[in-house]
Amino acid sequence: MAIEPLVPYSQPSDLMPLREIYELLKRTGHVASLRDIKNWIRKDELDTIRYRGNVHVSYSDILLAHRDAVLAGDI
Repeated sequence: MAIEPLVPYSQPSDLMPLREIYELLKRTGHVASLRDIKNWIRKDELDTIRYRGNVHVSYSDILLAHRDAVLAGDI
């Protein structure tokens, strides 16, 4: 008999708080606001975790969303 895992996916190892991701993206020359980052999370249905009162998300997932926004000319 197979047992279904409690967590259906593995957590990414590059979780970072939104504020820290925002600070890193400022250095790219294609600045994204915190609102942009939150919209990407919602649009792409990215997994988030709340830890010590801060929302954490996979940095690599945000980088992919950032790349798509830059290529689309949104930022």
